[in-house]
Amino acid sequence: MDKTRRPIPWLSGSLATLVALLIVAAILPNCDRAVVDHTFNPPRIYIQPQPWVVCYILALTFVPVLCVFILGRRWIFFQWFGWAVLLFVLASMFFV
Repeated sequence: MDKTRRPIPWLSGSLATLVALLIVAAILPNCDRAVVDHTFNPPRIYIQPQPWVVCYILALTFVPVLCVFILGRRWIFFQWFGWAVLLFVLASMFFV
């Protein structure tokens, strides 16, 4: 006997996507690092991009969205886990 699949959680998944986009929109502009180059006189200050930090933030926010959309359809644990990670990142964004 085949087990019926639950429908795709469109409401929960779209809400998770909006939360992830909010996190990315708030954190990504602040990822660059200011570097002081003392080899010049006066010291030169320039902004250095950090692509690995950007990749880490994107993975940290959009992998839980995939857990909510794809894995949460079959196993409810992954939906709870995805929401827990998203809410932890959202809370750490405001309290750190």
